[in-house]
Amino acid sequence: MDPKDIVDNIKEKFGDMFYVGPKGVIGIDIGLSAIKFAEVSLQSDGNYKINRYASVDLPEGTIIEDEIQKEDEILQALQQGIKELNSPNKFACIGISGPNTLIKKLQLAGGTPEEIEDQVTWETEQYLPFPIDEGNLSFSVVSENQGGGINVIIGAAKKTVIDSFKSTVERANLKVKIVDLNASATINVFEAVMGDEVKQKDKTWILMDIGAQKTHFMIYKGGVLAFFKEVNIGGLTITEEIQRQMGVNYKEAESLKISGDGSGNIPEEIMDLINQVLDSFFNELKKTIDFWVNSTSEESFDGCVLTGGSALIPGLPEALQELFETEVQILNPFSTMAYNQSNISEDMINEIAFKGVCAIGLAMRSLPK
Repeated sequence: MDPKDIVDNIKEKFGDMFYVGPKGVIGIDIGLSAIKFAEVSLQSDGNYKINRYASVDLPEGTIIEDEIQKEDEILQALQQGIKELNSPNKFACIGISGPNTLIKKLQLAGGTPEEIEDQVTWETEQYLPFPIDEGNLSFSVVSENQGGGINVIIGAAKKTVIDSFKSTVERANLKVKIVDLNASATINVFEAVMGDEVKQKDKTWILMDIGAQKTHFMIYKGGVLAFFKEVNIGGLTITEEIQRQMGVNYKEAESLKISGDGSGNIPEEIMDLINQVLDSFFNELKKTIDFWVNSTSEESFDGCVLTGGSALIPGLPEALQELFETEVQILNPFSTMAYNQSNISEDMINEIAFKGVCAIGLAMRSLPK
């Protein structure tokens, strides 16, 4: 073997053991329209501090569903984002979502650890969109249920999807230590920001991450995830409709959707287009709520919390408040998290609050022992 190869192998095997840099991870949220990067630290008071953040836009069609279509474009965006983040950290936690992933609460009989693991495997098989031997599966026991068994949260993803994202990030000279589901990362921030208010056993909350092409709809009950659904409608659906109807390019359509005439006034014809798409969105949400009510007989919620770039759509919180018949608020990480003013400017605050939550949640994960 070439001496250089021998040295490289030694570095690969033992480099982590002697690493003396930051012990956390860089959270990397590779979305359909942008890659977001975050680095956080846990403070002595138990709250988190956002130390660094960066975001790089992706060309249209770079990722479709959860399949990478343009690896070189993603690599360039990763390299640019890492440079902008300017972190000495070399470890990463990446998030994935899409049709080849699964996050779900299961009720099991319980038993020994081996029996529970077998039950998880048997139950999960019927929900997976791929053969179980083609995926990676993880689970956590979260509580006992009323029937004397246990509740577990399972997370799964197809191995080829994990490998694709992991190898692309590692081409940018980072070491992927953790692969998480984006929904789980969003819940990390939700729990940190909302605190004990959402963890009471008799409380039921709606949590929605409204992205570019899809919306993660979650029901959080008694301190754990109780229901999850991915709705294939997001802010990009509205943008594309404005492009088609108004004959403008993508950037102009985005500006019309969020800012209107530049003074915050949305022209009536643009509002009509927004409302057309929102009607379809609300119909999907209504079906989802009806399913939950029919399954649980619970008809009310203690609140709804929104995040994601498309939560900025004018009038959306008010419309959802009417639909869900409960108070709607925006998930604001800065309500409990400090930030490093040397690395994060005031101009970045709004961007992070709406679009950076998933990356922050990924960065909150700790390195495996």
